[in-house]
Amino acid sequence: MTSVGRREEIRRLMREEERAFVKVNVVGLGGCGNNTINNLAKEKLEAVKLVAVNTDAAVLRRTNADERILIGRFTHKGRGARGVPQLGKESMEESVEEALATIDPELDLLIAAAGMGGGTGTGALPVMLREVGLKYRDAVKLAIVTLPLKEEGEERRRNAQLGLKEVLDAADFTVVNANDLALEKMRGADITYAFKTMDRRLARSIAAIVRMQAQTTDPGVINVDFSNFQRLARESGLGFIGVGRGADLTDSMEDAMKDDYAESDVTRAMGSIIYFEGSELSLDVGQVRSVTGSFIKRFGIPTLFIGLRPKWGMKDIRTSLVVSTIKSKYVDSFLADLAM
Repeated sequence: MTSVGRREEIRRLMREEERAFVKVNVVGLGGCGNNTINNLAKEKLEAVKLVAVNTDAAVLRRTNADERILIGRFTHKGRGARGVPQLGKESMEESVEEALATIDPELDLLIAAAGMGGGTGTGALPVMLREVGLKYRDAVKLAIVTLPLKEEGEERRRNAQLGLKEVLDAADFTVVNANDLALEKMRGADITYAFKTMDRRLARSIAAIVRMQAQTTDPGVINVDFSNFQRLARESGLGFIGVGRGADLTDSMEDAMKDDYAESDVTRAMGSIIYFEGSELSLDVGQVRSVTGSFIKRFGIPTLFIGLRPKWGMKDIRTSLVVSTIKSKYVDSFLADLAM
């Protein structure tokens, strides 16, 4: 082969490699979603577009995103949704074409984050999920939401119930985080600190999913193929994402399972992904098999995908755990009186 032919072959392979990259967009809606985008921006994730959506122009201006979309600018003039989900819904419907224009044309995975109970996130998130589903039929839609504290009142609770029900219907895979459970875990912490911790928790969960999809060919790396995640996530309902750290694989795995804010029950779930990151010495294949084998046996999960990423200089082990089609006592109880 001539040098010209070799260069053309390399260019062709580079084009094919670029096409194979998983296109991930993260959309944060409302105050909680925008905070999540700010935290994700600090992670400096590769090849991920961050989109901030809000009805509040002042909050949106301070959000560190690749794209910022002010929705409802004509109807509500950038002054927020006043805690009314209907205003958030109307605002998104008014600006939906502008919002969709920010999404990558060959989208593979949409990750959308919002708080339930207020106006913008509660009203706009289900609309965004449905519209993305119509335009990008092959894309997986992952929603990560928070639920309000009991002390925030009956109106926010009712808003959150209705919003969560719509999100569960519109998303493929939904992760729920309850602020009540966050406060229980952080006994003695004030509410502001608990909210900030939850915002970081959302960003941590999203970063874990993104890291799994990274197109890396370093020695020792075993990536989870997007088709694995797609298979588990598609129309799977309620899911769990936990990120843990520990001195060894067992401790890290247990810590990931405790990263739970929905009283999740993963027994006989549809499937799971476990992704280990740490020094090469710490990622012993025998221990990996032992830890993952115990997990499968303990919970009766039929499908498991494993990823490994050696990271030079990483002192402890980070485990990212994804489980699809789970049960949640908290979510069942939270939604119980909707039928009444």
